[in-house]
Amino acid sequence: MSDEIRSLIDNCLLGKREAWQTLIQKFHRLIIGTCAHYVPREEVVDTSQLVYLKLTENDYQLLRKFKGESLPAFIIYLNEIAKNISMSQTRSIRRTEYREGISLDLSIDILDERLTQEDVYFEWEEKKEFYDLIETLDEPHKEILILRLKGYKFKEIAEILEVPIGTVLARANRAKEKIKKLQSKEIKP
Repeated sequence: MSDEIRSLIDNCLLGKREAWQTLIQKFHRLIIGTCAHYVPREEVVDTSQLVYLKLTENDYQLLRKFKGESLPAFIIYLNEIAKNISMSQTRSIRRTEYREGISLDLSIDILDERLTQEDVYFEWEEKKEFYDLIETLDEPHKEILILRLKGYKFKEIAEILEVPIGTVLARANRAKEKIKKLQSKEIKP
């Protein structure tokens, strides 16, 4: 699997159109999902296009920077790129709205809906603990959970990993059981 992702990236860097189309097909859902998490709904498509533009900018500079070999590492790398571009786009949208003058009532509503620092911290802690548990799993189980967390369906995961869907489902169940056991050990006094 790692050879396949490395080969796909290398072919994109060589300017092979089919490789770029394959990369988009495999990771479009991840990019759209990440953008949807950070920008308003009406901006998701435009922001995802910005991600693709950024990936191709300066002769695929961002793709060249990826030195990893595994699919999960590439998924995390793409996710971070999409996240950073989305957050930048959100800041830009907010600046524009501010300059255009949002009504006072809307501004107050936005402030009321924000999470407190404490909420953000606890949410971050929970996610970190969960990802730490995932990191303790072996590679096949870790890959499946990471792909599920990124929004891929089991059928898509089977295609990405090039294994039967039954194998994916079995590994996913085993991974969940391992995570549950690890969590129950942490909770006990």
